[in-house]
Amino acid sequence: MVKSNILFISDSVECIELFIHAMKDCGDKQKLYLSSSMADGLKKAEHISADFVFINNTLFKAEAIEALLTITSNIYIAFGTEKYRPDRQACGELSTIDLNRPDAHDVLAKNLNTVCSQAADIDGGQHSLFDAEFLDLVIESVPNYLFVKDTQFRIVRANQTFLSLYPEPYRDKVIGSTTIEDYDPDEAKEFLEKDREAFACGYSETVERIQFPNGDSRILFTQKKKFTDEHAQDYILGIATDVTEREDLIKKLTKSNQDLERFAYSASHDLKSPLNAIKNLVSWIEEDYFDAFPEGAKENFNLIKNRSIRMATLLDDLLAYSRVQKCLEDEEWGYLDVVVDSVLSVIEQSDKFTIKIVGPRLKLPRVAFQIVAMNLIGNAIKHHHKGHGEITIWIEANQKGHQISFIDDGPGIPITYSKKIFEMFQTLQSRDVIEGSGMGLALAKKVLEYYEGSIELNTTHQNGARFDVFWPASNRKT
Repeated sequence: MVKSNILFISDSVECIELFIHAMKDCGDKQKLYLSSSMADGLKKAEHISADFVFINNTLFKAEAIEALLTITSNIYIAFGTEKYRPDRQACGELSTIDLNRPDAHDVLAKNLNTVCSQAADIDGGQHSLFDAEFLDLVIESVPNYLFVKDTQFRIVRANQTFLSLYPEPYRDKVIGSTTIEDYDPDEAKEFLEKDREAFACGYSETVERIQFPNGDSRILFTQKKKFTDEHAQDYILGIATDVTEREDLIKKLTKSNQDLERFAYSASHDLKSPLNAIKNLVSWIEEDYFDAFPEGAKENFNLIKNRSIRMATLLDDLLAYSRVQKCLEDEEWGYLDVVVDSVLSVIEQSDKFTIKIVGPRLKLPRVAFQIVAMNLIGNAIKHHHKGHGEITIWIEANQKGHQISFIDDGPGIPITYSKKIFEMFQTLQSRDVIEGSGMGLALAKKVLEYYEGSIELNTTHQNGARFDVFWPASNRKT
């Protein structure tokens, strides 16, 4: 019988274990190949002429499907552990298999039997899925550090990637030993704690920097999953992914952000001191001598005064932009209508505008929404061509969250500026016409990105400007 070549593309230990056990229950109708990334999966699918391809939804990339469809039309999206939110809409018309279900093992085995029954039933010489030769192939196909430990914490299986961490000639002695004595005592203790946790709870994971026996120092994200073999013996399967470059980059970015925050804070305070002195001097001169100035001097004097105020505003906005993430970390929740009322109380000329809120009463992070509302409502009032008008806040709920639209009856914004307005220091009119730092929409965008939301100018709206704000449900207090 010709066996089907099945490729499973997944980087999840839990999904891999579930898939292998389901395949085992299907007998020897197929051969299983594993890949931990879409890039490697595309190469492997072509190399083995895959009959069926299962893709963990966390690795799904729509652009890769076209390439896979040239190899096979039997493509299934497997939705993995509960830590990932399934997005079946992104998978289009592709078939899906839900591994989150309590009966996931039986459902998967049934599906595997169904799809494999489509293959031609003729004689062949392939090995059974769980032949030693094939198991070796599966283990070596995983590019990560892979190992299996027994209840005595001894390594009983490992791939060459893992064994390469040990220098010759000790490498040949790794299988059957715990290797604990080769590591720093504190590291060894942590290994054992995570091993015990996996055996007791079924799963454990950790991120750790390890000094390996071959001298390498690497940061690994290690997942350990308990499983039971056909002889009712318990083991843990460990897969360690090298995340050194990622963690080092995160560390550098964190330091860079801290340095930027310190610079912005220091610069704003250091520059404010002489700026305040200039503003005071200008005020004193205006009080004592302004009437004696010739007309040309008065105009220039007003420019000095306005520019000093603009500089102070810019410094305040720069500081707010650099510190926005820190100020949002401690969330305090408030109702949207209450936040809007507080915003209106501090915006000049707001009493000349009618504000309508349409939709369900919504509770959001107070400081975050206040920043967004302050800038959107403030801009609508400041840039209104009549000086009076109406602003509507339209709230619509959907499965993923809420869309909050800020709609005004002002002059509107040309479509050519739909992206540019969210950049720092961008204004539609000269600052001598309308004062502003050009930071407001950039700040609102940064706040929404912190909450994994979005903001955009609705380019199809007419008779005014409409900004559509999306606030995800996962960041909404219920």
